[in-house]
Amino acid sequence: MKFISSALILLSFFPFSLFGQAKSNNTLPEKSINYGIDKTYEPYEFVNEVGNADGFNVDIIKAIGQELNWNVSIYPDDWKIVRRKLEVTKELDVAAYFKSAAREDSILFSRPISLVYYSIFTRADKEPVEDLFSLSGKKVAIQEVTIVEEYFDQLGFLDLQALQAYSSESEAIDAVVRGDADCAITSFMTTSYKMEVENIKNIQSSSDPVFITEYCFVVKKQDAAMLDSLDWGLRLVKASGEYDRLFQKWLTPKKGWWSENQDLVIMFLFILFLMAVAALIYIYSLRNLVRKKSQVIKREIQSRAETEWELIESENLRKKMEDFTSVMLVETDLEHNITQAPKLFYTILGFEEDDILGVNIRQLLTTKSVAKDKEIKTVLLNREFPYLDAEFEFKTSANTAVWIDSSTSLLYDQRNKIKGFKQFLRDITPLKQANLNLKDLNAELANFMYKTSHDVRGPIANVLGLVNLGNMTSKNKEIQGYFGLIAKSVEKLEHIFNDFKEVSFILHGDLNITTFDLRELIEEVSVSVFMKRNKDISKAQIDFQLLSDSQYMTSDRALVKRLFYQLIENVFEHNNYYSTELKITFEKDNASYYKLYFKDNGVGIPENLQKKVFEVFFKGKRSDINVGMGLYMAKKVVSRLGGELNLESELEHGTTIEVILPVRQITETLNYN
Repeated sequence: MKFISSALILLSFFPFSLFGQAKSNNTLPEKSINYGIDKTYEPYEFVNEVGNADGFNVDIIKAIGQELNWNVSIYPDDWKIVRRKLEVTKELDVAAYFKSAAREDSILFSRPISLVYYSIFTRADKEPVEDLFSLSGKKVAIQEVTIVEEYFDQLGFLDLQALQAYSSESEAIDAVVRGDADCAITSFMTTSYKMEVENIKNIQSSSDPVFITEYCFVVKKQDAAMLDSLDWGLRLVKASGEYDRLFQKWLTPKKGWWSENQDLVIMFLFILFLMAVAALIYIYSLRNLVRKKSQVIKREIQSRAETEWELIESENLRKKMEDFTSVMLVETDLEHNITQAPKLFYTILGFEEDDILGVNIRQLLTTKSVAKDKEIKTVLLNREFPYLDAEFEFKTSANTAVWIDSSTSLLYDQRNKIKGFKQFLRDITPLKQANLNLKDLNAELANFMYKTSHDVRGPIANVLGLVNLGNMTSKNKEIQGYFGLIAKSVEKLEHIFNDFKEVSFILHGDLNITTFDLRELIEEVSVSVFMKRNKDISKAQIDFQLLSDSQYMTSDRALVKRLFYQLIENVFEHNNYYSTELKITFEKDNASYYKLYFKDNGVGIPENLQKKVFEVFFKGKRSDINVGMGLYMAKKVVSRLGGELNLESELEHGTTIEVILPVRQITETLNYN
């Protein structure tokens, strides 16, 4: 009995001793084996992009070799060549086959490595093939010398149109993609792997698995001992967990990004939701606080605005009272004799009341003012206007001038008949004197600018002459470069003085009103603009459109020419001379005004610069000798002619400038001084 117990104890420890001994590959003799693989059977065994053997079977045999101290050499080739090398030429020791009864006559099979499922694959745009019986009349693609071919040999009752054998399952799937075959019977894992790697979208599995077979290592009939070692090594690989890791790596479908990160994304979104709720609560509370503060500030602003308005009203009332107290009402009869006058009136003129009453008011006026008084009262007697305003120059007792602003209207008696005139007068002598002083200063400034511009031209010409002489006598490139810089600076200085001279002429020159041909003037200016830059005027895209009955205009031709020059030059200087289109439109709004539109398709002017373009010395992006006075002078010309200039522009869509000028009379004599 004691002997039996001892034997049982020894037997119970024997497997563990054997396992521990086998797992230590240091105790096993080193051995070399040759393993053959199908080079295109992904993901089980294949040659990767760098030319090395790879796949599930390859990693398993390597793991077994590590456990058994085998030196495994791997030989990839076409599948039918691998079979011949194992079964016929005996060059290989081990390979991986699908198990079938027909093959057991020539080779030995190990324990299964994995199960392989074969399905029918068709194009997604074709009718699916759901089972083997639906294959009748179809062109079926398979891999040659495989278990699928053996199965079809057994299924002789199927009436196939053609059974197309290819060297690999990958080529069989490619045949379906090209349309050379109606369907392919390949392993589900291999086809799925190919579709993922090559991003194939138009292939579908149209059936349940039609074949399920075991995938095993195989050896030659005489290598039964090696087969036992393979089985034992496979058990060791599974026991160590390496098999599960490799199965997960190669044969388990990869989870998508969403599957792997779903929980984290949901948690992150939930946190964002909580943060958004907290932010909304905070914003709501802050909004209530701001609303309360805003109401307080609004009440304070309203209170201050009411106080400020009261102050403004008080100031306006004070000014009105001052104006009212300075207004004088003077009445005259139809013979223009003064019948009533306030004390302020004869005090300003230096007379006593008795000296004023009954005196003809025209005796107190200068000759020019007498003519103006006659004209005004004649118009009033014709009932053309209810009242007329004018400025009169009175003579004091000391024979000095007093300027008085007058608003004259008719004076009626109780029967509503005209009995004379009433005039509301206000002394404007201080303002008039200030204006005259300002005009004198402007005249002196204009005279200074004109003379300076004229006198400086001689020295400038001398400097330019010396520069040209230096360029002709010096051969030194560096010195010639300096002379060129001096010439540019002097030319710029000359341009500045010319612009000053132009501004002086615009502001203070006499107006010479004539009638001239507008189309002829535009052509003349356009030629000048293009010749200045040595451009070909024949390539210019300038269109003149006449919307008036006549192309003639009555105004100061010299000033209008300066205006057109600055506007047309500005269009082409800031754009391309040949690709820019300029459309000039002329119309007569009524009998009193002309309207001209200068519209181009250029780069346009940014909104933040549109108010600055008419400022003096504003150049925009121009960096040549121009100093930025073009549109400034254009604005001054329009102002000098009593007109209006408006600009409308949109970036990258062009600019339109509207010019409104009054219709002048040729008999007008307009002079600043």
